Amino acid sequence: MVAASAFRLGVLAFGAIVLAVAGCVSGKTSDQNGGVEQAQAGAGQSLASFQRSLEQLRAGKTERVSILQIGDSHTAGDHFSGRLRDLFQEKFGNAGRGMMPAGYPFPYWRPYQVEVQQRGGWTVLSSNRTDYQQLPYGLSGFITRSQRRDDTMTLQAKSDAAFDTVDIDFFRQPRGGHVIVSIDGRRVDDLDTSGSAYELARKSYAVNTSSSLELRTRGDGVVDIADWAVYRRERGVALSSHGFVGAEIGLLDRWNWANVTKQLREMSPSLIILAFGTNEGFGPPDRLGDYQSVYESRLAQFRQSLPSASIVVVGPPDADRLPDYCGLRGASRESAGCRPLGSAEAADYGQMLRSRSRSLCRWHPPAGLEIVKTAQQQAARRYGAYFWDWASVQDGACGADRWISLGLMRSDHVHMYEAGYQLSADKLFAELLRGYRGR
Repeated sequence: MVAASAFRLGVLAFGAIVLAVAGCVSGKTSDQNGGVEQAQAGAGQSLASFQRSLEQLRAGKTERVSILQIGDSHTAGDHFSGRLRDLFQEKFGNAGRGMMPAGYPFPYWRPYQVEVQQRGGWTVLSSNRTDYQQLPYGLSGFITRSQRRDDTMTLQAKSDAAFDTVDIDFFRQPRGGHVIVSIDGRRVDDLDTSGSAYELARKSYAVNTSSSLELRTRGDGVVDIADWAVYRRERGVALSSHGFVGAEIGLLDRWNWANVTKQLREMSPSLIILAFGTNEGFGPPDRLGDYQSVYESRLAQFRQSLPSASIVVVGPPDADRLPDYCGLRGASRESAGCRPLGSAEAADYGQMLRSRSRSLCRWHPPAGLEIVKTAQQQAARRYGAYFWDWASVQDGACGADRWISLGLMRSDHVHMYEAGYQLSADKLFAELLRGYRGR
């Protein structure tokens, strides 16, 4: 996620990474050739598959409905998705926490429903880092590697999140090492990760109701863990989320789509949520190129892998910039006020930043945000996805500035407090169920 005065923010300075999935504009589009009714009908059709799966769940015809969210640092935290998960599970039943990157993949990783720890010499390899792009990443986008003895990673479920099914995805490889798998302190497996080639594999465990999972390396070879997941053998919903600090939609090009497709079909999510755009929107608009085509190519990948899944495209939330070159600090920076760009400013935005134009010395949504949002909306329409505009929940441009006064937004004009994400989750949950017959 980007800072207000820079193109990109790496690791957040706050104690938690915030999450952003867009609030909705009630399924309406800006297409002047289609009325509100037509837009709402299209939204209903794009969510029909997901809503049918919920109906089947309520009718006892299926045991689990899976939801998958992938995005930037808005998704890397779990404030919004945690609330959304709770809402679905309260209404439809709790099928478990779902899939997560293994161990502790980045600072401030605070997944809801479970606590995770990682000790020893594990190395976290991320598809969001250019030096690790050549690995065959799967759906989590991470590989956590050990080459030593007694490296451990643990997962502790909170009181209301006990599990009875565990999936561990790992990579078999020549001279791969062993991992001791313990559940509730009881050793259940000595997992052998050796194989003739480097390839993704899964081991699943059905256990009695449990609350802790530990992986401990034996130190007899390299061990690469792709992800882990915990589920419950109860009828309900599981929501898995994978997020990456500072990521753009191009991150997906670094994944191995044979592996991703395999995992998608195993998970079989009824709903896929894609939440990218803020980092692209804070970059120079003249470097966006044909962003719509870029985004469409990613949607095509998901459509090819899971043709029947509903897809929700979330536009970037309102976020504002006040350039550092303006020299405002402290109270003067906080009170600078927010005003959207004029048409001339938006058209020449990149050059104005490069020339350090003083006319930009107030809070304002960067010009690229609107370009990105429009491109995503058009891409969603073309591929039958449901577009969500989170900025509408914030009342549009400069909404971040307004939310600061309400105690919902952090002072950087980019990140929300937990209350803001919970409010957004409540809005999204209601919109996802709009028109649902079992409501």
